[in-house]
Amino acid sequence: MAAEKVDLSSNPLFDKKLINAFIESVIKTLESMAQTKVSPGKPTVEAKANIKGEVAGIIGMVAGEVRGNLVIAFSSQGAFKILENMLGEKHTVVNSEVTDAVGELTNMIYGSAKTTLNQLGFNFDMAIPTVVSGNFQVANIHNGTTLSVPFIIEPDKMMYVEISVQT
Repeated sequence: MAAEKVDLSSNPLFDKKLINAFIESVIKTLESMAQTKVSPGKPTVEAKANIKGEVAGIIGMVAGEVRGNLVIAFSSQGAFKILENMLGEKHTVVNSEVTDAVGELTNMIYGSAKTTLNQLGFNFDMAIPTVVSGNFQVANIHNGTTLSVPFIIEPDKMMYVEISVQT
């Protein structure tokens, strides 16, 4: 049975199926790969990307005419906690092991959400993530909208999922 095609001519950020696919992907990936429970906060829609955190994985999203980016951003303490749960290693600085793990988690979260969304009629392609850390700023190079979903790892440890779609 072929998946029903989703109309992507309007902004897909307002499609609850897209939002839920990413929220569920984050929860499932972190529970299964890092034995870490997270709680999603209230999604917000912003006029431009405003990446929060000290280390982030960025991956391009392409489905037909829709172009955008997925950003999985962590406070450094949030990334350290996930790595400790995942690998049993404590980290206190963002180093290559931390950035490698963030890249891998970004890839897994996107891959899981992509599978769900493609079954719903979206046709997202896979891409290779880029990881940034430290004091960085991402410039918007398109007119678009950004959906931001905070996740609480522990009261003082956060991660964020931001999806920017060109309109």
